[in-house]
Amino acid sequence: MNFSLRAMTKTTMHRLIPSLLFVLPLLALPGLAPAVSFSGVAAVAQPDTSRRATKATKTSRPVAAKPIRAPAVVTSTGPGQAGYVHYWLITAPDGSQEMQIGIELPDQRIAWSFPGAGVRVAPFIADGVYEVHDQRYTVQHRYGLRPYRNEPAVARLQTNLQQRMKYWLDNATPYCELNGVSREVCVSCFGFAAQILYPGKSRMYADFPRDFPRTGGADYHTTEDLLLYLAGLHALPNAEARQRRMEQLGGPPALREELTRLSAEIIDNRPTAVAVSTPAKRRLRAPAKSALHPG
Repeated sequence: MNFSLRAMTKTTMHRLIPSLLFVLPLLALPGLAPAVSFSGVAAVAQPDTSRRATKATKTSRPVAAKPIRAPAVVTSTGPGQAGYVHYWLITAPDGSQEMQIGIELPDQRIAWSFPGAGVRVAPFIADGVYEVHDQRYTVQHRYGLRPYRNEPAVARLQTNLQQRMKYWLDNATPYCELNGVSREVCVSCFGFAAQILYPGKSRMYADFPRDFPRTGGADYHTTEDLLLYLAGLHALPNAEARQRRMEQLGGPPALREELTRLSAEIIDNRPTAVAVSTPAKRRLRAPAKSALHPG
């Protein structure tokens, strides 16, 4: 029994060896190897090919680009700047001057509440004239600032900007004249910007952040307060810290000059006043500190 099995094994091996000698050279010929089915060789080669393909895929995969942070200060309108707050120096026909602010729209026009006109959409003016009922105002752009320091908050504002402005534009909300009394809702340029940036539960009140500054007194906010807040100077402890912040911020000379002036007026280590909701129909103005009256 054992002899017979050994004999069969030898016979089988003698028959198999010539076959292997004939088949193996064929596997080395181009074009013939795929047609030959030899499971023993294929099973060994497949894992190596798979690993090489996986490694090549990982190597060739592009590295995701880091998101580009929006600029904090701009000198004009531009793509991706919807919601930015722009400052102008305007001169009225009687020669009086004040700061005018507006909100940049996705198409790079400006929405603002302008003296004598109320809430309107206007083309961006770098340096020119804006006419209101045959009255010519000289308009000089100073700078624009990112509305929030937090990028997701900027994205949310840009998504909801049209809806936030709809009421004010659809109703052509009138401008709050200085010391004027009105039975209807009106907004100054600052009041309009505050309603867009910090909308409250009521259109009569903006919902300011808790650390929003109030340099002019306990009862009102100004365009200067907004500038300090947007620039990030409102809660810094001393002049040295504010100086470092201004250097980081950069921007045109007009911005640096204004922030330097405001920084000098802030009392060091004074706690930031807690913001309160402010009626939209009041013209928000600080006591005159210079020739420029906040809007």
